[in-house]
Amino acid sequence: MADLVAWAERFIATPSESRLGNAAIADVAAELLRELGLGADVEAVHAGGATHHAVLCDVSAGASATTESGGVLLVTHLDTVPPGDSAAWTATGGDPFRPLRDGDHLFGLGSADAKVDFACKAFALAAERESLTRSVRLVGTFGEEIGMLGARWLVESGLTRGSSRALVGEPSELAIVHAHKGYAVYEARVPLEVLSEPGALRASSHVVRGAAAHSSAPELGHNAVSAALSLLEESGALGVSVLAGGGAVNVVPARCEIALVRDGARAPDGVEVDGPVWSAKPLVRFLAAWRELQAGLTRRSDSRFAPAQSVASLGRVALADGCATFAFDVRPIPGDDAAALVAPLASAAELRCVRTNPALATARDSDLVRALEAAQRAAGLPARVETKATCTEAGILAAAGLEAVVLGPGTSVGNVHKPNEHTRVSQLHQAVTLYRAALVRLAGPGGARCS
Repeated sequence: MADLVAWAERFIATPSESRLGNAAIADVAAELLRELGLGADVEAVHAGGATHHAVLCDVSAGASATTESGGVLLVTHLDTVPPGDSAAWTATGGDPFRPLRDGDHLFGLGSADAKVDFACKAFALAAERESLTRSVRLVGTFGEEIGMLGARWLVESGLTRGSSRALVGEPSELAIVHAHKGYAVYEARVPLEVLSEPGALRASSHVVRGAAAHSSAPELGHNAVSAALSLLEESGALGVSVLAGGGAVNVVPARCEIALVRDGARAPDGVEVDGPVWSAKPLVRFLAAWRELQAGLTRRSDSRFAPAQSVASLGRVALADGCATFAFDVRPIPGDDAAALVAPLASAAELRCVRTNPALATARDSDLVRALEAAQRAAGLPARVETKATCTEAGILAAAGLEAVVLGPGTSVGNVHKPNEHTRVSQLHQAVTLYRAALVRLAGPGGARCS
């Protein structure tokens, strides 16, 4: 008999960083489906400059199928963010791909966000497949962390047709998430000026340390890129020769390198500069504009969300081709417009919108939410309906006409997109029970009617 925790550990142990493709985890997911007696198709998809793989499992309704249309779509992304500094994964001995169980906690990259959820859905679907009167499609998507590539492909390829409802796996501690913020990624190019000062110039190198966090709750981390710019401003340095930090744009960066350049008389301990030196002035102007953007985020709030305001986070910076290029994201609350929020930066940088993702706004009293509340109670869980600060694949599916919610095991805020990510083993088992109860109500005899 298949063991849920053993499979969860295999999923964690299989690297699946978004930009590196997900062939290995797709093979593991397909193997799980086949062990459970389910069908499995793996489709190779070229998107975002790499080859990714989607895992699909279709369970058709049997002879007792209802004539009512509307199948159920179960979606979980199989990719993860980069692991970051391996040494920071203290709970797993410095290896983010070494699953470690400590009591009820299971540590490892992807334990909560979100690929282990695919295993929970697969176990539930295998247990209930004989009772279905509506079709169910389980999909392991790709590239969620770099633009929701898999969800977009799913819609564009027509594979959402025939489904009217979607349960999207993201860590929610098994609460039903019926609404979430929007999301936009921007690139800001700051043209730099070559520094021309009389006398010898010397540089001092600094590694600015921050604290990683998910960019949906940037206040839980400490942004090393912002801190490096503040260090430049406070130092009075003439310029920089190095400025580099961050990684995935949706992670608050924990490290940034900066080399501050001063005249030799003021920096006797510095080293001679090897390469171009760029004036500090454009970067300080950008920092002032970024602070203006941050101030604008507080003008409106929505108490349904935590944090209640729109948020923005600098994700990374690099120097190239005479420019400092910043990548950052914005998460607007309903009613806020991302383009208006970032407008203060136009005075200090050339802005380009890389991508936008829609918000989710499924009605709190919809048939889908009510059916899932009943499933929570049937699974012995409290009925919980919430909102989420992060953007998910559910927004893409809702924009395509499906009624969608977010639901999954694990804690999101303060846990994912940082070292020592973990989930609770007991909650993985509860997730299977909840998904079984949801399938009975959504795709079984007498299930909730499709609106």
